[in-house]
Amino acid sequence: MMERFKMFDVDGNGVIDREELRTLLESSDNGTAVPLLAQHWIPESELDRVLEKYDKNQNGTIEFDEFRDIVYDGLLLSGTLAEYEEAFKAVDKSGNGTIGATELMQLFKNLGSSVSYEKLVEVMQFYDKDESGQIEFGEFLLMFRDQMLDLKEILNYVTSSPHYESSSGVAESAGERSSGQLLEAKEGDLSLIFSEEELSELLSQKDKLTMLMCATTWCRPCKAMQRPVERMAQHYKNSFNFVKLFGNSNEKTKELFKHKLQVRSTPCFMIFNGSSLLYTQTGSNKEKLEDAVRSFISEEAMPKGRLYFCQN
Repeated sequence: MMERFKMFDVDGNGVIDREELRTLLESSDNGTAVPLLAQHWIPESELDRVLEKYDKNQNGTIEFDEFRDIVYDGLLLSGTLAEYEEAFKAVDKSGNGTIGATELMQLFKNLGSSVSYEKLVEVMQFYDKDESGQIEFGEFLLMFRDQMLDLKEILNYVTSSPHYESSSGVAESAGERSSGQLLEAKEGDLSLIFSEEELSELLSQKDKLTMLMCATTWCRPCKAMQRPVERMAQHYKNSFNFVKLFGNSNEKTKELFKHKLQVRSTPCFMIFNGSSLLYTQTGSNKEKLEDAVRSFISEEAMPKGRLYFCQN
């Protein structure tokens, strides 16, 4: 362990200073491999947090016994950089170089740890440091550092999947990794978006109408409409893409909510044909919402039966 300590004590003064600590925290393979990424990914706030907890004598540096505590507490990435890149690539189904909220939710579900939409918002709020609405590779690594994700668990799932593609380029089934867009709405699902860019990209797809559900995490009527909208997403999947946006996710979604979409109350439902707004409804009347959805579907494309009936 002393050899590892000396490796990160670059100036050889017997302690690890703030920048040397950054290099340590960004290392992989339990601190035996120095970081090779072009940009730093540990934010200043994380350095502050680690120093506050482990710099026992508050001298602004990490001494050997404090370094040992960092190692024993599991703050260092255990896998190799190549393994983390492989895991990132597997989760990034769209192949656009970032991980969207829908891809992250699918990952938790595949690992047997499904999370609610509200919990996913909390995860994105914490790890999406630049509020881009996407998880970049450095932010992905932070999730492992905080033990939010387990590398072995992800790699075991990935390698056991029938369409697994290794970094060496072994074949993957057609359509599994597609256009590289920020968001590709999965047919029959209620996809979650975190940025105006994702919404604009979705609205540019002309093959289906878009139903946008605008909500906030504290809105009880929004939660009550969650399951009905999920059912509609499945029932009317041939004609509609269903997406959900939480207005309190980050500063960009607040701006989108207030100024671009002009949402005044939640839940708010909007139907788009491309970028053209066709219909708006507020409140938790699922029968009325289904009526609206059906009004934009031709008789030939209408699925059999309806989900909800008005009660007299």
